[in-house]
Amino acid sequence: MLGLKAIQGLLRGTIDRLVNAAVGSQGDLLVSNFLPRYARLVAEGRVWRAQEATATASVIALPTTAGLFTVGNNSPDDGAWYVGIAVYAFNAANAAALDAFGLAACVSQLPAVTGGLSVTMAQDIAKTSVKGLGGVRQGAYNGYAILDEGVTVTDDLWFPLGQSVGSTAVISAKGMTQWVWLDGLIVLPPKTMVSFVSTATSTSNTTRKGFIWAEVPKNWLRSD
Repeated sequence: MLGLKAIQGLLRGTIDRLVNAAVGSQGDLLVSNFLPRYARLVAEGRVWRAQEATATASVIALPTTAGLFTVGNNSPDDGAWYVGIAVYAFNAANAAALDAFGLAACVSQLPAVTGGLSVTMAQDIAKTSVKGLGGVRQGAYNGYAILDEGVTVTDDLWFPLGQSVGSTAVISAKGMTQWVWLDGLIVLPPKTMVSFVSTATSTSNTTRKGFIWAEVPKNWLRSD
C-alpha cells in the first residue's frame, strides 16, 4: 500500500478523506461507482443516438468501399471527439429459410478535402433525427455529425461486432435485435468516420442500424 503522502497531490480534501482512500499495489486508486457508467455523460447532454431512416439490405460478404450506414465527425480540427458507446440493429425482413445476421464496422478516414467531410458525405439522415438520451431538457442536436446512407469510404479492414443472431425458420428473424456495447472501442477524431453494415446469408435480410456516441473534448482523451 502506498503512503498518504504519495497520493495527497492526487486528491482533494482533508486528511480524513485521504485515510479512506484505498490504493492498489500498482498505485491504482480503488473506487466504487456512485452512478451507472454513462449517467454523468447523459446528464451533461453529451450522448446522442442516430439510426437509419429505413431498413437496408444486408450484405452477403464483407464490403470493401461501400459504407452503408456511416457516421462522420465533421467537427473543426479542435472540436469534439466522438466516443462510441453502442451500435445496434433491428431485423425488418428475412425471406431465407436458414438465416442469421451480424454486424460489421469500418473505421475510415477520407483523404483530406477542402471544407471537411461534407464535401464527400451527404446528410442523408436529417440532423433533427439525432436524439439525446437526456430527454427534452437536452435540446436539439447542435453538433457536426453527418449521417450518410451510402458513401464510398477507405477500406481500412472491416471487422465483426458482437455475435450474430438468427434462427432456422422463414421470416422468424423479423423483429430480432442485435445490441453491441462498444465502451469506447471506436473513437472518432474530427474528419473521421465509422461505417456499419449487417451481414447475412441473403440480401432479403434487411436491418435498421443505429449508433450511440458521446461528444467530448480532445483533452479528455489525449494530453497532446
